[in-house]
Amino acid sequence: MKGSQNGMALVVVLGVISVLLATGLHLARLTNESVITAGHQADRFAAREMALSAIHLAMALLADDAEKTDIDSIQEDWADPELLSRMTEQLGFTRGRVSLEIIDELGKIQANALLQKFPGSTVNQDQVRLWEHFLELHISDDKSRDLSDPAAIINCLKDWLDSGDDGAVSGLSGAESAYYAELSPPYICADGVFNHVSELLNVKGFPPDLLSALSDNTDRDSSEEDFGKPPVALGEIFTVYGLSDLPGEGKTYHCPGRININTAGFEVIQALLPRGMDGFAQDLLDYRAQKSEDGKMFVNLLDKGWYNRVIGLSATEKEVFDRMIRYDSNIFKAISTGRLNQAEVTVSAYIKRQRQEKTNQWICRIIQMERN
Repeated sequence: MKGSQNGMALVVVLGVISVLLATGLHLARLTNESVITAGHQADRFAAREMALSAIHLAMALLADDAEKTDIDSIQEDWADPELLSRMTEQLGFTRGRVSLEIIDELGKIQANALLQKFPGSTVNQDQVRLWEHFLELHISDDKSRDLSDPAAIINCLKDWLDSGDDGAVSGLSGAESAYYAELSPPYICADGVFNHVSELLNVKGFPPDLLSALSDNTDRDSSEEDFGKPPVALGEIFTVYGLSDLPGEGKTYHCPGRININTAGFEVIQALLPRGMDGFAQDLLDYRAQKSEDGKMFVNLLDKGWYNRVIGLSATEKEVFDRMIRYDSNIFKAISTGRLNQAEVTVSAYIKRQRQEKTNQWICRIIQMERN
């Protein structure tokens, strides 16, 4: 009887020990997870601060650049990936690392330039031609006519942007709020500017496979060095920035839409060129990037009218081309990523560069910031 009681007591003790052990392991796991979570949060905070420091570096670099030259091009320090890498290394972080890229936003098609001014409903004919050429080059041929016709898409873009026209639909293919209200889920037509490039995908008829078409461009992806590159993103081609106030017209503003030929990418240069001259886009890009035999210096000056040394345009073509281009910029996108241990934070800042009226010095200010 006594042995039976001792056996029962041993079972109870072992059971209690098992419960205590399980509880202890659970508490230890929770404590460890809390420590790991706290450590990861601290690393993310540090990574974010590292990324922000690189954004301020970009602002200082762009302000200094404006003091030295009145053009902006791929040949300058702010556009040099190797130089930016060396400069971020000199920020002095003993742990982790940070990367930086600076992009000219005005080297892109400015989506809000399709109208002459806001509020308003009158289109900019130069921008209409730009959009037509771009869409002709890149939309798929196997869609229904309504979706593949550049004029139809442009009508819908115009209706998305315009206001003060009592909701009138442009042509037979346009779309105002009544169309979007019938969708599932429904949404409204902005009747105003695009605030983010992703909004283009909300517009009736805007090609949903446009990015795939751009990424499959055989002219650009034919070389071995292009193999494995990430697909083209909407933000590489279009921007919503470039708006400015119209002096003397109250709360009215416009987007001139002139594109920096010194920084524009392949697809944008193609669209800028007259029809039939698309093949010269790569020639212009090659001329901009040509370096000396040792690879240390650019050999071609990107001064006003430099494209005339590469391509021949008629007087009429040149007049139109000159209305569409510029050689400088005042809006840039700085993308910085801070990495520390397993934490990684990317910050994208849209930067406007301007000259102060009182001091006549160039400054940069952030007009929008995004963080992952």
